[in-house]
Amino acid sequence: MSDRDRTQMAAGDPRSSTWRIRGNPRHGQSTLEYILILAAILVAVITAANLLMKPAVDKAMTDSSNTIKDATGKLKTGLGL
Repeated sequence: MSDRDRTQMAAGDPRSSTWRIRGNPRHGQSTLEYILILAAILVAVITAANLLMKPAVDKAMTDSSNTIKDATGKLKTGLGL
C-alpha cells in the first residue's frame, strides 16, 4: 500500500478501497436519526391517543355496565326474585 493510499484512507476519501467496502458512514447515521424521529412520533401519537380516548372508553364501559345492571334488575323484578 502506498503512502497516497494510506493518506486517502485516513482522510476518508471516497475513492479509497475502505470507503467502497464499508460504504458511506453518514448513511448509517442518517438511518438511525430517522428511526429515532419515528420512534418519538409514535410515542407522541400513542400518548395522545391514550389521553384523548381513555375518558370516552371509560364512559362507554360505565354506560354498558349500568345498562346491564338495569336489565338484570328488571329481569329479577319480572321473575319475582
